[in-house]
Amino acid sequence: MEEVIQDKPLLLKAVEMIVSNPADIKKQVIAMENQYYEKYGGKKSKDQIQALMCEHIIKNYSYFTAFSGGVTALAGIVPGLGTLVSTLGGGTADAALCMKWQIEMVMAIASIYGRDITNEEEKMICFMVAGLGAINEFGKNGFKNIGNKAFCNMIKQYLSGTTLQGVKQIFKQVGITFTQKAALKAAPFGISVIISSGANKLLTKYVGSKAIAFYNPIGSCYENDIVTESDEGDFEASMA
Repeated sequence: MEEVIQDKPLLLKAVEMIVSNPADIKKQVIAMENQYYEKYGGKKSKDQIQALMCEHIIKNYSYFTAFSGGVTALAGIVPGLGTLVSTLGGGTADAALCMKWQIEMVMAIASIYGRDITNEEEKMICFMVAGLGAINEFGKNGFKNIGNKAFCNMIKQYLSGTTLQGVKQIFKQVGITFTQKAALKAAPFGISVIISSGANKLLTKYVGSKAIAFYNPIGSCYENDIVTESDEGDFEASMA
């Protein structure tokens, strides 16, 4: 068992240090469901209510990730982040914080569609969906235009082996991708901060759309991408 832990990619270990407990995310989703079904029950279908919840969650997390470039300023707010910065440095902590929020968003979406994210296997699949989404969005050779069906097939290919091994393979590549992206931080006059903020926000919307495609039992794995672009007012529920 010790050998399995040691060969985890650095980024994966860093994310595991700060990612929220799935049980806490599940409780937030249940509270959100109660509010949404109380407000929209009898007016909208279950599918429509779930879509509204997913839209709100993706919107909230897109704002969180937009500020992940300021990891030092957030060190006192996100539990464990200060330790991560001092141990691994700001670059790895920045990438870990961005992926923490991608994963938590995927967990919330998975919970909306009935997955038990407190189950370790389901938790690892959330890591897989978020990681592969990040690779595809920021990768080269046009991968960011990959359709939902192709994305879901890629997830299923990784699931044909052990889930943990698939997650390790994906996060090894995620680490490489973020390292290449970090070169933008050398840009002058704070331009990199603007690029990073906008790119992280788009990344979150992309990963959210792929999570919906994967977990939605009705619209799952079809070619028509679902991307939430609305920036209208928040609903009552708040995912923190």
